[in-house]
Amino acid sequence: MTARAINALHDIHTATNDVLTGYREMLARAQPEIQPDIRRLIGLHEGHAQEQQAELVRLRDAGEDDTSLQGTVNKVVVMLRDWLSSLDRNVLPAVRDGEESLCGVYDKALQQREVASHASIGTLLTTQRAAIASEVMRLPRD
Repeated sequence: MTARAINALHDIHTATNDVLTGYREMLARAQPEIQPDIRRLIGLHEGHAQEQQAELVRLRDAGEDDTSLQGTVNKVVVMLRDWLSSLDRNVLPAVRDGEESLCGVYDKALQQREVASHASIGTLLTTQRAAIASEVMRLPRD
């Protein structure tokens, strides 16, 4: 029962690290007008990644590398978008879409009974998902 909850936490940690890879690249290329938004999201997700890692350490399951090819894809997409157009306010709806997709990863994990009922993991993921949803509301839709 705990193995599924830990696996879900690893999946969330991987998704968080992948998002951070893209945002760090975006920050390096972004126009000054959106840098505060990107910095705020980086700070949020860095905090989440640290909490996730601490929980994995506490559960004695922090051995694997929670990154994936998607992090590289995110970085390349940012680079291509920067080459084709500037990374200005027009990119924020796409950032919102990405944050909503990340909420979907949390939702999928939290729909598993083993995850939702695991006290520390369920609480951590529910709290983090709520913080991401709050940030989504700050980002433009169009």
